[in-house]
Amino acid sequence: MKKKGSVSIYITFLIVAIVIILIAAVAAPLGVRFTSEMYAAGDKILLDSLPAINSINDTNISSRINNSINLARDAGEYNIEVMSDMFQYGWIIAIALVALVIFLFTRRLVEVGGGGFV
Repeated sequence: MKKKGSVSIYITFLIVAIVIILIAAVAAPLGVRFTSEMYAAGDKILLDSLPAINSINDTNISSRINNSINLARDAGEYNIEVMSDMFQYGWIIAIALVALVIFLFTRRLVEVGGGGFV
């Protein structure tokens, strides 16, 4: 009965490790590329719309639209930074996960005594 718990811990560890590696090594770089491409396309559209926005007679509405455009550009930059940080520091999450599994394994050895990996 005790071995079922140990096996489930290792299976859970493998699944979580694979998910973390996929996110850090595949999804984050793809997200950076996708967001960068969308930012470049959207930035061109936003810059093309500036003359029309500046031609609005109501300065209050014009300034609100300009603020909205600036916030959208800043949000795109922030998203790119977050995803690149995920790619850059994903290895820290993997090390923390390995440390957690080692802690759980040693705790099991101390409580139950003896044994191996399974």
